[in-house]
Amino acid sequence: MKLSEKNKHILKTLLVLSSSSIYFFLAYIGYENSHINLNQIDSEIGIVDEVGITQRIGTKGERSKVFFIQLDNIEKKLGVYRKSKNYSELINNIKPEDEIKVYYKAKSNKRENVNLDLVQIEKNGKIILPKNEFENKQSFLIYIGLFFGIGSIIFSYLYYFNSQPRQAPERNQFEKLNES
Repeated sequence: MKLSEKNKHILKTLLVLSSSSIYFFLAYIGYENSHINLNQIDSEIGIVDEVGITQRIGTKGERSKVFFIQLDNIEKKLGVYRKSKNYSELINNIKPEDEIKVYYKAKSNKRENVNLDLVQIEKNGKIILPKNEFENKQSFLIYIGLFFGIGSIIFSYLYYFNSQPRQAPERNQFEKLNES
């Protein structure tokens, strides 16, 4: 079955337009993660077995240096990524054998060696890593999602109305008379 040029044009427009739903979904995820209620996510009180900086291997094999902690009662390492790579205050405040409370989002992804969904760390009732650091990083998804979501809607509108397949113009009466 061969599609007409007009149907191909409509299909391409709908494809670009539907991509906006993916971007708006990203914005929604960013919004959800930028307004976290600590009572609604996983939390554990545990003893620090290990603390430091390690190479995180992501789901697609990408690598980055991250701060991590390994607690005695959580199987997977929990970590924090900062673009600045400045983890000194975390390393100075958290030592092996310290008892800390962590708030995090559990992940079951086996490919990742460090769970970066560590939201907040508390030690002796003091906040060492505030949740707003996690929330601010996640809110970036809102801006990306909205920017590209709105952009794809505008692009599909412009594409549909400015590049419609043109039909050959009909010959007018004068051209028909000249041929005869």
